[in-house]
Amino acid sequence: MVKICRILILSAVCFTGTLRASLADDLKEDIASERPLVRRRAVYSIIHSTLPPVTVMNMLGTAALDGDLLVKRLAVSGISQFSRFFDEIYADTFTVVNVSTDIALSSFTAVSPVEKKITSADIALDILRSALNDNASVIRADAVRVLNSFPAKIVKEDVLYMLDDSSFLVVKEALRTAANLKMTEASPKAGKLLKHKSEIVRFSAAEFAGAMELQECYKQLRKLAGKDRSVQVRETALEAMIKIRPDDKNEILKDFLNRKDVSMALKAAFLLAKDSDYSGRGIVFSALESEDPGIRLNAAKTLLYYDDEESTGLFDSLCGDPDPGVRSFAERNSRRKK
Repeated sequence: MVKICRILILSAVCFTGTLRASLADDLKEDIASERPLVRRRAVYSIIHSTLPPVTVMNMLGTAALDGDLLVKRLAVSGISQFSRFFDEIYADTFTVVNVSTDIALSSFTAVSPVEKKITSADIALDILRSALNDNASVIRADAVRVLNSFPAKIVKEDVLYMLDDSSFLVVKEALRTAANLKMTEASPKAGKLLKHKSEIVRFSAAEFAGAMELQECYKQLRKLAGKDRSVQVRETALEAMIKIRPDDKNEILKDFLNRKDVSMALKAAFLLAKDSDYSGRGIVFSALESEDPGIRLNAAKTLLYYDDEESTGLFDSLCGDPDPGVRSFAERNSRRKK
């Protein structure tokens, strides 16, 4: 009986291996198709297949060199689906012939075709580093975003290099990746990027400075919070300031309550209200009379944190607001308020 069970198990393993080999062959054929739609579907199938990670990475390496932008984006972004293999010792043995990317080829073709142990992470890094030099900024941005799946010590130099990229999309992703990986090495560049001409880069640099609690950026952030032409940048700079100096949080926020900038005053009132400090009630109540629906919506978001009867009544009245956005927000949250 035991012998029969072993035979059945071996048969199942062989059958599974045959199915995988057949699937791999079909997908290889599809990613070589002349039709972009077929290649896109193939990449999606590859990412969600049960093929060995090394096999998948080699296929994604082929797709990452595709002439169709969407195929390339799917391939590069899809690498993140296998991040669980990037920080552990995972090796799959295969013969080194026909490695996926040009970078990989330069590393391995000098060796005679013998069996080598190589990880899916090695191939993934080759693909991503090739993508970091792509002509399309969206591909470079996708690659930087996926670098977030690797340990900081491995991708540090890559991320630092991309902070000098010509595209604001790439710099934004590089800043976010650096923040997520707690890369203090990126801190010296934050001050320069807070002065960047791109609103998105200034916004991301302010986020980075706050996440890393960069004391050296505090004065620049205060300047941005008071004068930047972008509301989003001003608000993000204020949030970064209180992260850097949490002990001075209330003092900083109450100072902004007295500013003529209504948006910033409301932001300060909102952040205070989250800590059950209702110092900004007067600002919030007056903002409800504004002709700007965006200001009324921000006031409504702060009202959610006030639990007195007057605030509840004002919030309920917003269910009849002429602006559909404000009205919808009030209707969705009226039960939560009660």
